[in-house]
Amino acid sequence: MTLKISLAPAESVVIGKAKVENGGDHRCTLIITGDEVVLRGRRILRERDAVTPMTRLYFVVQCIYLADDKANLNDLCLRVCQEAFTAWPSMTAEVVAVAELVGDGRYYEALTKAYELVERERKLTGYADKESDG
Repeated sequence: MTLKISLAPAESVVIGKAKVENGGDHRCTLIITGDEVVLRGRRILRERDAVTPMTRLYFVVQCIYLADDKANLNDLCLRVCQEAFTAWPSMTAEVVAVAELVGDGRYYEALTKAYELVERERKLTGYADKESDG
């Protein structure tokens, strides 16, 4: 796999187990070749920020995506999916899609779908507005 990423000043990306940050004053471009996981810094969710059902789902999928031993987190993923079903019955189909992607080993796609659920939850609850006020 070859991936081209452009980073703004101070923007970061996780590549495998390493965090890479643009330390310059100008935009830089990275070309990444290989099979390591790649996650932009702005898409990284810290555990302490996983406070809603969909952010917890995203966080667990993120952990699975970044983990070496992904199987150890499958039970946790199922529990968090159940929590998401209970909290947001209207998003059950999308949560099932995330779980199926994880089950199929399509972790980045699952992460992307979980991120969409976070955004949808934020719009429905106004959570994003609360974050920006604080």
